[in-house]
Amino acid sequence: MLKIDYILFLLFTVAGWCLIIGLTNKEKKWIGGIGGVLVTVFIIVSQIIKFQSGFFETVNNESSQTVGKWVLPCFIVLGVYLLGMINYRWIKAALKKQAWQRWGLIVLDLFFSLLYIWCGGFLVFIVAFTYFPFAP
Repeated sequence: MLKIDYILFLLFTVAGWCLIIGLTNKEKKWIGGIGGVLVTVFIIVSQIIKFQSGFFETVNNESSQTVGKWVLPCFIVLGVYLLGMINYRWIKAALKKQAWQRWGLIVLDLFFSLLYIWCGGFLVFIVAFTYFPFAP
């Protein structure tokens, strides 16, 4: 049942890996290292919490809410990290362009960031709904 943490782990790993392609070695070490640590801590701690709460033996509301208290904030942190990586890549590309192209890319980045945050709100609701049932 609730394997959303594995899906999130895979999603953030693949997205982070794709965003690292084309960076310099120093940027790969710092940006990729931070992302690797974040996603590794996320999956390891979520498994520890699942084990301690008895989630693997019986899936009930109490154990899923305990896991959700960890997964939801980490989802938001990882989402902000991905947005930072995306903005870094777009602004880095914009700085290499001419003035009119630079501002066009920056405006496009702002629109993309707003869309990302708007869609992220829906995804936070979906992740929260899988761990915290709202229906009676």
